[in-house]
Amino acid sequence: MADPPSPEKRRLWGRFRTGRIASWCKSLLHDYAEACKEVVLGVRQRPGKAGLYLSLLAGAVGCSLHSPCESSFEASLLEASGTLLLLSPWTRSSSSEGHVQRLTKLRNRGQLRFQSLLFFALMYEAPFDAGADLYQVHCKYLKPRWMEVPSQVLDVGFWGRWWVLHSKMRDPDINEEEFQHLPEHLRTISFHNLHSEANEKLFDEKYKPVVLTEEQIQQTERESHGNRHH
Repeated sequence: MADPPSPEKRRLWGRFRTGRIASWCKSLLHDYAEACKEVVLGVRQRPGKAGLYLSLLAGAVGCSLHSPCESSFEASLLEASGTLLLLSPWTRSSSSEGHVQRLTKLRNRGQLRFQSLLFFALMYEAPFDAGADLYQVHCKYLKPRWMEVPSQVLDVGFWGRWWVLHSKMRDPDINEEEFQHLPEHLRTISFHNLHSEANEKLFDEKYKPVVLTEEQIQQTERESHGNRHH
């Protein structure tokens, strides 16, 4: 069995229970209890408002957990480069290829910078490499101003995706320059044009056997007979 506490320990415990620390702890617990009661009462009185606040809080937590990191941008850039390398230079999208080449050059020069802003992330262009020791790097008067920051942002990472790179790689196998000489109404193809009933019928027609009429057969024989005489 454990030994009973000594008189000195009992005296110290009594002072603690009746001292300032005990009063402060009791008032703190009382404040927390009152705050919890007010929260429960507010939820009962205004459930719609409480649901909105909880939805916003859950969305903020989800955005923070799914905010992409710097390595995910590197993986997305390498995947985009590999996709373009598999395509013929004549069919590559000039917009996709130009954007990926620019990002690759900036990465090789050490001018890509990553910044996490809790709910989303940014990739922006820096004027110099991180290891450069030049006068322009240290001089505060030559550093980019806040007004120039939006023009240096290259991509925005949100909910596990880099959206600018994703939009640039949406149609990497369509070269827009091939359609510049077409009429305006033929330069763009809508979803209805690709999935219309008439288009599907034409697609199925190419698998059907060709049936020639008697007149077509006779005409073909005459043409082949005339070619033999010539």
